[in-house]
Amino acid sequence: MKPVIVHVVQHLKPGGIESFALEFQRVAQPFYDVHIISLEKHQVTNYWNNIDGFEQFIHLLDKKPGWQANIFWQLKSFFKKVQPMYVHTHHIGPLIYGGIAARMANIEHLIHTEHDAWHLVEAKPRLLQKLIVSLVQPIFVADAKFVAEQVHSLIPSLRPIIIANGIDTDKFKPSTIDKKNLLKQAGLPTKLKYIGCAARLEPVKSHDILIKALAKLPKNIALLLAGTGSLKAQLQQLAIDLQLQKRVFFLGHIEDMTTFYPLIDVFCLSSANEGLPLSPLEAQACGIPAVLTDVGGCREAVCSKTGFIVHPNNPELLSQALMKALNQNSADSPRVFIENQRSINKMIKQYVSLTQADLRWKLC
Repeated sequence: MKPVIVHVVQHLKPGGIESFALEFQRVAQPFYDVHIISLEKHQVTNYWNNIDGFEQFIHLLDKKPGWQANIFWQLKSFFKKVQPMYVHTHHIGPLIYGGIAARMANIEHLIHTEHDAWHLVEAKPRLLQKLIVSLVQPIFVADAKFVAEQVHSLIPSLRPIIIANGIDTDKFKPSTIDKKNLLKQAGLPTKLKYIGCAARLEPVKSHDILIKALAKLPKNIALLLAGTGSLKAQLQQLAIDLQLQKRVFFLGHIEDMTTFYPLIDVFCLSSANEGLPLSPLEAQACGIPAVLTDVGGCREAVCSKTGFIVHPNNPELLSQALMKALNQNSADSPRVFIENQRSINKMIKQYVSLTQADLRWKLC
């Protein structure tokens, strides 16, 4: 029998944490039985089409808003049944439920990964997290140096281990198909250069800044937006107001992102806030240079030889960086950076190695 790993997440709607867990499951499955428990119940296949063969390893609880004691018992029962080598929680809710249930089930190793620290700024969630960490004593990990520093500044008694997010470089790689043919297949104009962005259409991602930056670029440059969200209509209207309706393409949710990155020439996130985003890692693994705003762990997600970091909320600076990225003639490929420093195989080995020693962080 293969060793068992269990990830506990809040939900399995599209997002960085959810992609992390699903990719971890897919890549590690030949060596481990990787289960994912979602505290909330919803139709997973509405969001993910690549879970064929993994259905038996995905478990949906039915947590409603507010505290539910039965969730602890459901998790405890499952942990007792599968006896994981470790339980891995993500974000505060899964840490509370998964962490306490793991200790109730006498699971030796509990790993908690913090993907950002914005929720710790307010006193109440910060005190709650401090209490839970003191109670369950997980091996505490941050997925970026920035996140680790932010956690430590807000809770000085915590010094997270840093394990950077990784992506599958076998899955995400440069396309061997001519880009014009790919654009034709996608129904897109073939004479344009494309900036690409893959992110939820929500305020924190600042798509409006990216669209305003596009307005400052030559007319042969267009923007492909992959993702859905509450701001779609508003962003479409902004494109119309700026007379960019023929240069901004809303592609909606794309299940297989390997079909998206080969269409673009530069990847861009204009976010106002981030942890360590996965999408620029995927794009760079495909050989696409990245332009990101200087927020969260974005500096840690960009190849220093081919990518650019700019101040957030500044369309002028963003347009300049995008133009430089589009016109650069570098012999370097950002894929080398990803292979050396951000591969998922390396990340998985680092997580598994944490169980080889007692690294639980006790609060001072």
